[in-house]
Amino acid sequence: MCGLCGLLGEDLHWSDPLGDKLPRRRERLRRIAAINQVLSAFRLKVEDFQGASYLLLGATGKQALASGLDQLWQAAENMLGRPLDPLDSHLLDHLESAV
Repeated sequence: MCGLCGLLGEDLHWSDPLGDKLPRRRERLRRIAAINQVLSAFRLKVEDFQGASYLLLGATGKQALASGLDQLWQAAENMLGRPLDPLDSHLLDHLESAV
């Protein structure tokens, strides 16, 4: 994606909130923080990329771009080389210990 597309803003995604309680940029950063809580159990991290995509970072230096949560989850599975179960007991324990 070119820099101009990132500056124009991202398209709405089905997972975006319907309310306007927070500005879109702040809501995006809040969402990234929640995603990072989940992915930290797998030693992965997500950063914002030009306000339009997600940059997935692996523990070994691998990187991948994703435009939505569905692509992000697929990229995480590809990076780890295995399917990720959101109901995995290890993940749920990790999330509960963070609270």
